[in-house]
Amino acid sequence: MKTVNRLPIICACASLPGTAACGQTATRPTATPEATDTLAPTIQPGDSTRTLTVGDLERDYLLHIPPGLDSQQPVPVVFAFHGSEEGADVIQGMSGFNDIADINGFIVVYPNGFRGDWNQGVPGLETYIDDFGFVRHMLADRGTIVRVDPKRIYATGFSAGANFSYRLACEMSDTFAAIAPVEGWMFNYPCQPQQPVSVIHVHGSKDAYEGQTSRLMASGVTAEVVFPPVEQTIATWAQLDGCSGSAIVEKQGLVTHTKYTACQNGSAVELYVIEGGGHAWPSPYVFPTINSQIIWDFFKAHPKP
Repeated sequence: MKTVNRLPIICACASLPGTAACGQTATRPTATPEATDTLAPTIQPGDSTRTLTVGDLERDYLLHIPPGLDSQQPVPVVFAFHGSEEGADVIQGMSGFNDIADINGFIVVYPNGFRGDWNQGVPGLETYIDDFGFVRHMLADRGTIVRVDPKRIYATGFSAGANFSYRLACEMSDTFAAIAPVEGWMFNYPCQPQQPVSVIHVHGSKDAYEGQTSRLMASGVTAEVVFPPVEQTIATWAQLDGCSGSAIVEKQGLVTHTKYTACQNGSAVELYVIEGGGHAWPSPYVFPTINSQIIWDFFKAHPKP
């Protein structure tokens, strides 16, 4: 494992859905590596790159540690997964999670996908890459630096990274308390989480919100891929989380907010739809009521019981 200093991050533009490497399927999760109990006496704040060996591959991720963390206190962890053919520095720049973490005292993990992509559960597009094992190794690696709060582990992502966050909720529900997909879809059906996972989804109405069919290629394999309607995914998660009663729908300007709050184990399912919005992370300057801060507020309100 090696750690190197990072230069300041410059935001790049977001990728569009349906890129050549947009879809992949995954192997089953591997066993969780053992993390040591030896912690550094002080936790140095700042950004660094961490490198891990997962199977026969070298994987890496960016780590942001806010100032003032107490090494004896458990801290929340937010994973932020980039879009297809992008990198960790892109979502770090466009999401603004570093600033939010500095104020609220959580660490942020920005993983790099293998060849710029993730296992998203897209039928017909297969890969041998074990991204679930990568996530488990990153969690074990965090345990050598800080005391990770096992009840406050969260995942967000953009586009392909959003799709992968849905896979994490389905297949690692014992680990993740909540997810926040932004401009993504859930391809992996059936989804059978062992525990409720809270979901907050952000999507533009012009970004295949009603679903679409596209021909995609990954690792030399081409397949017709059906993007399911976003509302279908939200209704599915309301059922999976055992939400009762009707959804509450509120509209403020161009944003429609739908929420299910009477769900099992204190979980919740929420959807923010931006009228006329496209495939982009919402800007706090354009949409001051819907940005990365509301994602953290949702995470903070929905730990594991």
